[in-house]
Amino acid sequence: MKKFFTLILCLLAVHAYGQADEDISSQTDANIFGHVLETKTQEHLPYVVIKLKGTTIGTTTDATGHYFLKNLPKGTFTLEVSMMGFKTATREVEIKARTTQEIDFELDEENVSLDAVVVSANRNETTRRLAPSLVSILDMKTLDVTNSKTLSEGLKFQPGLRVENNCQNCGTTQVRINGLDGPYSQILIDSRPVIGALAGVYNLEQIPTNMIERIEVVRGGGSALFGANAIGGTINIITREPIRNSGEFGHTLTSING
Repeated sequence: MKKFFTLILCLLAVHAYGQADEDISSQTDANIFGHVLETKTQEHLPYVVIKLKGTTIGTTTDATGHYFLKNLPKGTFTLEVSMMGFKTATREVEIKARTTQEIDFELDEENVSLDAVVVSANRNETTRRLAPSLVSILDMKTLDVTNSKTLSEGLKFQPGLRVENNCQNCGTTQVRINGLDGPYSQILIDSRPVIGALAGVYNLEQIPTNMIERIEVVRGGGSALFGANAIGGTINIITREPIRNSGEFGHTLTSING
């Protein structure tokens, strides 16, 4: 029995020695270091991926654009350097035990071409319950009841809207929709974007209510339908249709010392 246990211990010792010898031999002390530059500006590129192709060995450059690979296996490998927005660079390298090599790279910018992106939208009549965004209507009757003389006065009675006076001297006003500043609101007249001062929600008090049939207010983003400014919401001013063309002619007679 003693001989049997002695044999087992000898086998374990030989196996442990062989494993230790294998671990020591795997430490080749072969190292590679260097830096990565941008070709045009000659500036160091941080966080560039560097790896030995065909292995799981790799690293990234630090914030200063430098890298260090240590204890690499012996043999001939391909060192690959890649970073988003730059062309991938490769270099054949022969790794020898107990040697340290400096290998630097320069990366060229890569022009990334994307396919065309088309954003489209359409308008279909639907019920209010199924509409993705609700539209609030401010009609002539409400404007008359609230005794609103201008557009800025009428908008004060819409939920989710706040009309602010930005200048006490010139009377400049802006409309906030969902808390966003005035430039983020799209102003439309008869479903057409207003270009000029009204795009910055100036001079809203210069639009009289007697030319307005109704005001449609859409709260929330709608850039696909109404343009890039419709981030906070959209205000669509529908004007009245003229009923008839009319005119007047009159005269006055005055007698002086007659």
